[in-house]
Amino acid sequence: MKVFYIILLCGLFVLFIAMERVQKEKTGYQVATVMEDITFKEARNQYLRYKIGIYKSPHKIIAAAEEASMRIAAPSEVIVLKAEDEDGKSKN
Repeated sequence: MKVFYIILLCGLFVLFIAMERVQKEKTGYQVATVMEDITFKEARNQYLRYKIGIYKSPHKIIAAAEEASMRIAAPSEVIVLKAEDEDGKSKN
């Protein structure tokens, strides 16, 4: 009877080790999936920041303004209606 309990105990121990390894593999797979998703999202974010930088560039803005029949005013054509100092308060 004692041998039966030893064999049962060894079997349970081996089963526990096998279950632990399966759980580690499963957790490792989930971590790899999440890391891959994070890497993809970081690359997408970097690409979107690049595109935003392109659309904010003066060359794009000037081209879009010229398409809309807008022109850049010369400094002599600019009229200031209300002068403000650096604090944003009116000079009166």
